[in-house]
Amino acid sequence: MPAYPAVDWLEILMRPDWSADDIFIELLPNGMELIMEGSLGPLVAQDLALELIEEVSARHWWIALRLIETIGVHWDVMGADAIFNGVDPERLSLAAWLDAMLVLLMRRISNEQQPMFVAQLEMPPAGEEIPEEEMEMSASQFLSMAD
Repeated sequence: MPAYPAVDWLEILMRPDWSADDIFIELLPNGMELIMEGSLGPLVAQDLALELIEEVSARHWWIALRLIETIGVHWDVMGADAIFNGVDPERLSLAAWLDAMLVLLMRRISNEQQPMFVAQLEMPPAGEEIPEEEMEMSASQFLSMAD
């Protein structure tokens, strides 16, 4: 898979009805051939698309998709905030764009509401499991929550 800027991924992932086929057809050079010859069945395509989203977003797929959806819902403010702060999806990777947009989004959420927002953002969907080492919290992380 070639490296694409965030704008190419967002063009697909901001659609309410995007599908794995969209990713393969629009971003993978021979994606249409793989779909037409049956090399990518629907379930395999979906799993592979979610793995690709995790790879390019540097976070679990559900976190990336929820974050993109949240930013899209509030695009009237978040888009302007991104422009004002120089967050350019044509120059940044999807991971970097999501990092920057999350910072901008968190600035708009009250300190009291941030823990709930993060918990909802990171909650795995039914059927997904988080590796145990990701669930462990260091003492310093725990203590920082009290600040």
